Amino acid sequence: MVKKENYNVSEILKLATSFLKKNGIQNPRLDSELLLGAVLNISRVEIYTDFFRPLSPQEIQTYRELISIRAKGKPVAYILEKKPFRHLVLKVNQDVLIPRPETELVVDKVLEIAKKRKESEFKMVDLGTGSGAIALSIVYEMSNVFMFALDFSEKALNVARENAKLYGLNDKVKFICCDLFKDLDNGLKNKIDVIVSNPPYIPSGKINELQREIRDFEPLLALDGGPDGLKEYRRIIAEAPDYLKEDGYLILEIGENQADSVECLLNDSGKYDEVDISKDYAGIERIVAARRR
Repeated sequence: MVKKENYNVSEILKLATSFLKKNGIQNPRLDSELLLGAVLNISRVEIYTDFFRPLSPQEIQTYRELISIRAKGKPVAYILEKKPFRHLVLKVNQDVLIPRPETELVVDKVLEIAKKRKESEFKMVDLGTGSGAIALSIVYEMSNVFMFALDFSEKALNVARENAKLYGLNDKVKFICCDLFKDLDNGLKNKIDVIVSNPPYIPSGKINELQREIRDFEPLLALDGGPDGLKEYRRIIAEAPDYLKEDGYLILEIGENQADSVECLLNDSGKYDEVDISKDYAGIERIVAARRR
């Protein structure tokens, strides 16, 4: 960014947007607004209601530093260490994936199924909870659920624990560091109403083709789904019936063009029926739900 002593909001926003665009950032205007809002502690709407406000030298310096970091590819969510998800604003860092809008649809599917079942109390499991986006949204929006949030990464669980504490949800969630179901209490076998997961689903050979914001900054453990992207789906589909109640549900987020393969895995297991596939906002098949026989 060009350096000078005095800028107002309009001027510096125009310069920042141009700078990010030249550095290949996909949404330069939006990112410039979000970072400026953080520096000035105002909303994006307030940026435009005070468009000609002059910035102090310290505000200019801080903003310049953030824009420079963004220009190198680091996602805004990691720079600001937070990401909105449904009704929550979650703490995030590079130990966890940044929650995506399409993952909100996983929560919608859980709520839809829970409403139909009308149980007095639900027990649910979130496999690979990461920041806790799915697990914490469910317990925040449902009064009659207890969640077991599992992850292989203790660092990721530390982030999820902080988010639970932030919203006073600790009493409704138990966090467990383990590989899939390995350390889940055997007393929970055939006792779980819903198992939900957004597993790693990028084929190993495609990782280097991802945009740099994902490839260079998000945790590989949460991205790499093995040679065909389905490694964790095979394990989950095989092991989930041991814990699901009869008529309990498995709900999975999937990658693009994986719906047919995941449906085949479910059908071939012989342990599920009523397989349902839902599309995301872009019309991509994104959510697979199946009932345990």
